[in-house]
Amino acid sequence: MEPAKKIWNRNFILLFITNLLVLAAFYASIPIIPVYCQEIGITGSKVGMVLTAMSISTILFRPVAGYLLDNFNRYRVYLLFLALFCLSFPGFIVFPVFGLLIIIRLYMGAVYSVCGSATMTLAGDVLPPSKITEGISRFAFTISIGMAAGPYVGIQVQNRLSSKASFLTVFAIALIALLCVSCCKIRYPRTERKKFSLRDSIHKPALPFMANMTFLMIPYGAVIAYSSILAQEKNLMSVLPYFYICLVIGMLLSKLSTQKMIDAGKHRILVYVSLVLLILTMASYLFLSTGIHMLAAGFLFGLGYGIVQPLFQSFVTGTTPAPERGVANATYLLSYDIGIGIGSLLMGCLQESIGLQKGFALTAAAYIVGGIVYAVYTDRYYRGRKACFLANDNGQMRRAEESV
Repeated sequence: MEPAKKIWNRNFILLFITNLLVLAAFYASIPIIPVYCQEIGITGSKVGMVLTAMSISTILFRPVAGYLLDNFNRYRVYLLFLALFCLSFPGFIVFPVFGLLIIIRLYMGAVYSVCGSATMTLAGDVLPPSKITEGISRFAFTISIGMAAGPYVGIQVQNRLSSKASFLTVFAIALIALLCVSCCKIRYPRTERKKFSLRDSIHKPALPFMANMTFLMIPYGAVIAYSSILAQEKNLMSVLPYFYICLVIGMLLSKLSTQKMIDAGKHRILVYVSLVLLILTMASYLFLSTGIHMLAAGFLFGLGYGIVQPLFQSFVTGTTPAPERGVANATYLLSYDIGIGIGSLLMGCLQESIGLQKGFALTAAAYIVGGIVYAVYTDRYYRGRKACFLANDNGQMRRAEESV
């Protein structure tokens, strides 16, 4: 497949919008589910089990997702699994029983593992090789905005109408995403299919980035899953939708103000700044009692993740050859599945033992561990991988010119 000459080509724009909608739909469901579970009589650790079930199936199916994307037509695989993903949202309404909700979340995780890996891979394929890191850094911003805008929409509909209306709204968003990506024109040559091997389904060079990001996603999983419950406890439900608006504003501001630094390769200072912001934000939950504090926490949360999420995604895609990007992205995105799953399950247990405020503050320890891992190993590892990738890319270009 011939990539375009510029970043913002037609296919890239359509994939950008699609991924934003898919992620908005997915993350909208996370804060809706705990409230919905309480409405139908599911409480405590059982809520955490429903939330975590998806992470388990996603983790198990990610290796298969990478295999499918690297051995079949990536565009057609994405269309199929996105259509299957859309069907999961009405299931929450049709099957309001604990055991069946677990099954729906398991199904949702399996199909989402392919969708989440596919869009980032397709985006890398439609970018010119010299613009991959720059383009993916921009594309990864859909993750940050989707994570923030989705919960805002879901909570607003849930508060004003009902949980069922929220799931139908999310279903509509997912259908619009499917329609949008169907307008893309992406063609792939026939690929030589290899036999599935579990060993080959994990991209080892992406593991350090995956392991590091897992720690950084634990607090995010806790906050997104249980902010609605905390708001109920503090009588701040009227403020909660604006928490997500502040989250979006923080992400937008961080992206607009740091893009030049990202393009200039000043990654280290940006990672450290984002981690300091996130640690302070989570620690401040110990004293949260007002709506202003909740809004400030959302804004700072957005600033931090608006920097760190696109950066780590660009580390992976910007150092991986095109034929291996499917399995590389699938491996890296395990960090989101594992981190959010741990955060959701952990908060389900901490809610009953020490309470949500102390639980949120306790998760700041994950940022400290993630920062140490980055400083000691990941930063140096990325620089080495990037140098090798650029050297190989330049060598291939020279050989192509010589052959002409």
